Amino acid sequence: MEMPIDELTTVQLSGKCYLHGWISHQFEGQCDHRYQLIAEARRFSSFLLVTGSITASQIFEPNDAIIVQNNDEVILPLILGTFPLSDEFDDLISSLSPEQQRFARSARDAQTESCLFCVGFVEIRPQIEELLGLPANSLTKEIKLTERLISLFVDYQIPPDMLAYDGPEDSSPKVKRSLV
Repeated sequence: MEMPIDELTTVQLSGKCYLHGWISHQFEGQCDHRYQLIAEARRFSSFLLVTGSITASQIFEPNDAIIVQNNDEVILPLILGTFPLSDEFDDLISSLSPEQQRFARSARDAQTESCLFCVGFVEIRPQIEELLGLPANSLTKEIKLTERLISLFVDYQIPPDMLAYDGPEDSSPKVKRSLV
């Protein structure tokens, strides 16, 4: 799956992918239910929570993202709406001018075209290791260093190439960490 970040940058997403389906039925007289997305990070862990939609078979279009770390809890209310059936929609717009009907149909098509809501979780530590040229799991027990690196990247916008390891490949993970 690909996730475009800007016009020039696309991130390749890999790893486990889960699909959960949900259909909401509402009968006359029932009250609307409220739903929430709750994300909580464990102590000394961090991840990027990305929300968006699937716009093509392999494209995850992000709308927003937040870093969740160190026992943070994020509660997002999900605002869900229903679309009228095609016949109901035609009845609703029948009194509009032909130009307004065309615009209303176009707007409805845009809404129903990509109504697959998606949530992505990206673990930050493995991405930092990859970005800095460190071996996998080399920052697992280096909690303070990982937190300082996240702070440098997020708070101070330090470019990763200033911190990346560029020494000999056969160096030990400890040497690579110390040089970073």
